[in-house]
Amino acid sequence: MLLLLITVKSMAQSGANFIPSSASNQLEMWQKETFDPKTIDKELGWAQEIGMTMMRVYLHHVAWQQDPKGFKERLNEYLGIAERHHIKTIFVFFDDCWKDSYQAGKQPEPILSVHNSQWLKDPGSRIDREPKLMDTLEVYVKDVMRVFGRDNRIMLWDLYNEPGHFKHGDKSWPLLKNVVKWARSVNAVQPVTIGLWNPEFKAFNKFQIENSDVITFHNYRDTSALKQALDTLTGRGKQVICTEYMKRPEGSTFKDCLPIFKRYQTAAINWGLVAGRSQTNYPQGNKGGEPEPELWYHDIFRKDGSPFNKEEIKIIKAYNKTAVIDDGPYVFYKNGKNFIYRIVNNKVTTISDQKNFKVTFKEPGKDFEVKLQGELKTGPVDYPMPEKLFVLSDIEGEFNAFRSLLLASHIIDEQYNWTFGKGHLVICGDLFDRGLQVPEYIWLLYSLEQKAKAKRGYVHVVLGNHDVMNLSGDFRYVQPKYLESAKLMGMDYKDFYAKDTELGRWLRSKNTLEKIGGLLFLHGGISPEINKQKWTLEQINVLARPYYDQKKATVPDSLKVLFAKDALFWYRGYFVEPKITHAQLQETLDHFKAKRIVVGHTIVADTVSTHFDGKVIAVDVNEHEGKSNALLIEGQKYYRVNERGEKQLLLEDKK
Repeated sequence: MLLLLITVKSMAQSGANFIPSSASNQLEMWQKETFDPKTIDKELGWAQEIGMTMMRVYLHHVAWQQDPKGFKERLNEYLGIAERHHIKTIFVFFDDCWKDSYQAGKQPEPILSVHNSQWLKDPGSRIDREPKLMDTLEVYVKDVMRVFGRDNRIMLWDLYNEPGHFKHGDKSWPLLKNVVKWARSVNAVQPVTIGLWNPEFKAFNKFQIENSDVITFHNYRDTSALKQALDTLTGRGKQVICTEYMKRPEGSTFKDCLPIFKRYQTAAINWGLVAGRSQTNYPQGNKGGEPEPELWYHDIFRKDGSPFNKEEIKIIKAYNKTAVIDDGPYVFYKNGKNFIYRIVNNKVTTISDQKNFKVTFKEPGKDFEVKLQGELKTGPVDYPMPEKLFVLSDIEGEFNAFRSLLLASHIIDEQYNWTFGKGHLVICGDLFDRGLQVPEYIWLLYSLEQKAKAKRGYVHVVLGNHDVMNLSGDFRYVQPKYLESAKLMGMDYKDFYAKDTELGRWLRSKNTLEKIGGLLFLHGGISPEINKQKWTLEQINVLARPYYDQKKATVPDSLKVLFAKDALFWYRGYFVEPKITHAQLQETLDHFKAKRIVVGHTIVADTVSTHFDGKVIAVDVNEHEGKSNALLIEGQKYYRVNERGEKQLLLEDKK
């Protein structure tokens, strides 16, 4: 997939807005002279100890402007430190809050006891006085996002903090609209957001929601206001994260708020990790020289690592460990017997020597039965065109979205019976990783494969990059739930899909590329490098299969092109620069005697879309954000179909 969707819904997770205690503002954090990796490492270690997994960190364009190369090197160094502590980062570009004047170089000393006395706006009113600054900011945003736009250490780009605040009002609109446009033009894999902060700013809020992949919001008020915000924002088909909260004197506390976040399965990022030069443990409104308050405003730790409140530490730790895991089943083989493991409410159960079993859900009416297939054979690579084809990709464990699509288009009924007759269902890869019901989804495909054949239909599954990554031990994008499942079962996650498991055997039997009628189906695409090899469909599959579960380093040099960046699993050249030419695409079609190529992997629209005059059809849409779509082919007509079964004609072949 193109978009690195963040998956924090599966378990309670928390984080903090982070600036090291040695910095009073963004420039002091990021300028070369005061960048402090030692303190960053130490303080992120404290965050790790209490189970935090994410930090929200502010940037500033002046730190980039004076030293673009060094600035990006320091970002990379910070990200490396955070990664060692298993922490993902949200970077914030612009901010309308606090001090309006700023300059590079040594920063003024904080005013004693004054909350955020040196925190800087970016760009503040300077953009009103310097029209050319907008051009500079465009270069800044695009430069940073191009360098880090595929970095999985970054979970989210927060484009603009609290637009319109500190009396900026409508003056913030031009930059807000521009930064959205700039960010989208880069085509980064991470989601973008602009956090909601004032319910009265209705026009801003509407724009921010519409232009955010993930809805983020701030709430420093009491629990009733927090519940109201969550009730308003959840249920929109987008993930929701609270990126600022926790103001103790106002009733926004860990004790009261974390249970609410847990109930709504929403990640929570409080303001402040370590009380330091930003002085956000002091209340707003101080004039200077006041004593440390008995009840801190924000922040968790003192500079020596001791907590402000030990009971809060217990609450945060408990919250970060409250995952309730349901997972499986997983079928393992040992000494001629099968052993079926599943996890329900964090408890592992095992049964053995069963030929049939149920995949169960907490929601009523969703269970289905699986019959083990026995011998598993690799299917053909070339098929005649059926009456109907239903195609989708990149489900990645989003079981409910998949089930809804199949029900709406009458591929199955409520009891999971095959109702598509002699039609074929095609999955263009990426069964794994970001969703919460990966094994359930794969078992449904496994089960439907048998049911379709009984009705003279067929289920095709070609593998994608995430599938091969899971088989070969590359777990960069694995949903944390499954790593926790492995711990509960006393195994390594790599064991779940090994050669001695039923799903591992089944996955290894699948192809990387298939042809149905005049259509090629695969995950990523066929690059010019693959074209040069002049391999047949059969050769590609035979050559690739032995290395599905091998590290890239073990692949022979003559076959590395099958697993490199231009491989069938990874190639994005139909949509992303450097793009394939029409002539190169036609060379592919001619070689395989095909008229069209259907691929997933890269999100290029909210719906199924056509490219290269209809010769390429992209079927990857963002299932994680509720944008379910599939491709339906009936005779000569190609339709996009949504989760309600509504069809829209894409193109039609001439008879």
